[in-house]
Amino acid sequence: MAYHDPYTPERCYFECYQCGYRSTASKLPGGCPECDGNVHNIAVARE
Repeated sequence: MAYHDPYTPERCYFECYQCGYRSTASKLPGGCPECDGNVHNIAVARE
C-alpha cells in the first residue's frame, strides 16, 4: 500500500536575497516589498 502524505501547504515562506526580508504568501511574489530584490521560497522540503 502506498503512503500518501496529507500535507498541503496553503502559504509559502519567502526570503529576499538582497535584504533578508521574510514574508508569507500563497504564491511567489513579484519582488521584495522592502527593496524590490529577488525572493526565493524558504519552505522546508518534505521527502
